[in-house]
Amino acid sequence: MGRVVEVSSPFDVRRCRVGLGDADVVQINQPLPEVDYRSLAALLSDHPTVTLRVYGSDEDLATLRFLRWFPRLRRLSIAGLHRLTDLAPLQQLNADVEFLDIGETRTPVDLTPVAAFQGLRQLRIVAHRRGLPDLLNANPGLRGLALWRLPVDQILPVMALPDLQSLALTLGSLTNAEWLTCVPTLRYLALRAVRKLTNLDAVTRLPALQWLWLDALTLEDLPDFAACSALLRVDCTELRHLRHPASLQGLAAAPRLRETHGHRIAAADRGVPSLR
Repeated sequence: MGRVVEVSSPFDVRRCRVGLGDADVVQINQPLPEVDYRSLAALLSDHPTVTLRVYGSDEDLATLRFLRWFPRLRRLSIAGLHRLTDLAPLQQLNADVEFLDIGETRTPVDLTPVAAFQGLRQLRIVAHRRGLPDLLNANPGLRGLALWRLPVDQILPVMALPDLQSLALTLGSLTNAEWLTCVPTLRYLALRAVRKLTNLDAVTRLPALQWLWLDALTLEDLPDFAACSALLRVDCTELRHLRHPASLQGLAAAPRLRETHGHRIAAADRGVPSLR
């Protein structure tokens, strides 16, 4: 997340307009008067690349009724809106929404209403399973997908996203790493604290992969990356099971690898200087 502008009442339109010049996110955690919602919506319509983030425990915000003032909104994050129970009010937005971030709630919600949006380019889902396959099927043009706290290959045995370039899996599970090969277009792949993932051979068969981030995995060695002709950068963090220097040597085989970063890797403390 880049620069964030926090909005509250009384709403200073001029100050917000200046802040939006270099902001990525505008966020609120308390309801605003109608006049302020209207003013904020007007500003965001002039800045379609800025995300509106709504968060917190307020019951009124959790109804999503405020969205009736934002029919032209293109980017919405409701990450951390804990009392949210129903996504049907999202349909108050128009059909050209391009980014949605549905964060964790007290009780998982049904994603079926979100499938009404069929032009999404970026999507982040945290722990919500119901309706996820239909949502992805309705948005074959997705470019970026982040899934948190989900057993991904159980919920999505097949994932057909022909334009997907970025995939981040965090705090869930992946029983069969071959599942990753159903997205050969990936340029960026992040695997962070993904349980049951013990072999990365499938990753070496992603022909477009340029950036790989591995974090907190129970891997004992890395495969030979000689076939990864597009790979430019690898980040390895919290890989405590890589205990032998040879466990990292497969990275050196990547023909175009230029950038490596890592910390708390047992093998790195035993004479593998390439990760820093």
